[in-house]
Amino acid sequence: MDDPLNIPPGLPSNDEPESGPADDPKPSPDLAAELGFAHQPVIDEPPPAISHDDLESRRRSFRRNLFYLLSFSLVAFILTAWIMVRVDSPFGIFATGPQDIARAQLRALGRGELRPAYDMFSARYREQVSFDLWHELVITHWRMFHADVLRASAPAQNGPRVTIEIQLRGADDNEYRARYTLIRLDGRWWIDDVHWAKESKAQDFTRT
Repeated sequence: MDDPLNIPPGLPSNDEPESGPADDPKPSPDLAAELGFAHQPVIDEPPPAISHDDLESRRRSFRRNLFYLLSFSLVAFILTAWIMVRVDSPFGIFATGPQDIARAQLRALGRGELRPAYDMFSARYREQVSFDLWHELVITHWRMFHADVLRASAPAQNGPRVTIEIQLRGADDNEYRARYTLIRLDGRWWIDDVHWAKESKAQDFTRT
């Protein structure tokens, strides 16, 4: 029987705890400071303050840029509206002269916008020629009314009325001459009468 008091040298005693990685001695705060491991608190520095002059300068710059942007947008809108009215709009109410009214009606006829084209006639003309009758005439001779302008004469004054002759080439490849008579009423020009004829038979004008 082994003697419990005779413990071979080199063997750990049951009363002594085993050493391990978890039991590594930790440096004291003084030692950590000496080794350079002391905790340095991070302090967030506040952003530099903006002076009153800088703030006013930024506000003035913003207002100036906004003014330039609005001015540019307004100019672009006015220019676009002017181009659309002068070039594309078939409505005679936006035209400024008798030639504009005549050309506006021709453009409306070419696009098939018969009601706007008819509304350019004067009240006297519309009393004599109804829209249904005029619509039937245009549909019947649509190849003549679907025409490109070749040239136009200068307006000829005849009392309160103005006469304009416009030479055109129809979709049927024939050349026509349209003689417009316009009158100014209520601050704008109205088509008071119009006659169409083939260029080869200019003496045989036909009223539309």
